[in-house]
Amino acid sequence: VNLPINTRGTIDSSVFEATEILNSLDTLKKEVRLKFKRLTTQEMLVFSTIYQLEEQGNNEITYNLLSKSLKLSESSIRDYVQRITQKGISIQKEKVNNKKLLLTISPSIRKIATLSTIMQLREL
Repeated sequence: VNLPINTRGTIDSSVFEATEILNSLDTLKKEVRLKFKRLTTQEMLVFSTIYQLEEQGNNEITYNLLSKSLKLSESSIRDYVQRITQKGISIQKEKVNNKKLLLTISPSIRKIATLSTIMQLREL
């Protein structure tokens, strides 16, 4: 096919840009997968519980709620949340009325992958 030079250049640059985007997505997926693979079973359980509670529309996820849901002490939940964030997975903490600390999964993680995708990436 004989395309005018400027059109061919545009197609080539579009293909190049698409390839770059896909490569960066692959790199991003690999980084996310490695971060989640570093989590222990308990840390993953805490992360996935927060994720699922948010999906169910719960806007008030506290250490207390997690400890009741998972039958673990609040201090254990605090430790797991701290370890998860130290391993590079963002769990946001928001203090309400200078008392209650609410936990949420970083929106950027939600944009990258669903919980089931994260679980599948962990298995790879």
